[in-house]
Amino acid sequence: MQEKELNDLLNKGKEAVEKGYIPSAQVFFSQVAEHKNSPEVRSYLAYCLAKSQGRTQVAAKTCIESIRREPDNPTHYLLLGRIHLLADDKVKAVQVLRQGANINKDQRIINEISKLGMRRAPVIKSLKRNHPLNRVLGKIFARLGLR
Repeated sequence: MQEKELNDLLNKGKEAVEKGYIPSAQVFFSQVAEHKNSPEVRSYLAYCLAKSQGRTQVAAKTCIESIRREPDNPTHYLLLGRIHLLADDKVKAVQVLRQGANINKDQRIINEISKLGMRRAPVIKSLKRNHPLNRVLGKIFARLGLR
């Protein structure tokens, strides 16, 4: 297969992932992986595996390995963050997405972070977020414009 055909399949797979057509995306990425097994293709295949079969641990390990190989590619961070969200681990997802945003201001990562509805840290970090003192101080500081 020629490089142009591989890029077309890769773009079709990316578009299918963004639209939520995971089985189609998996087919496209599998075809690309037969000829070009790049870290990006492996990350997308891992995300498809997590989304379709729920195998989030295997998928996360694959994305982490891709990050080790290409630490400057924000796509790996985006997909790993989404995998953590599939595994109901919002804390890890936020950490990974913030790392990706620090490396590259990719709009997809910024959109994912904004969808999560990030909250500020509690006023008194040693107390739980829902502690009455943190809640009252948070409201007061917000009204005063200090937060």
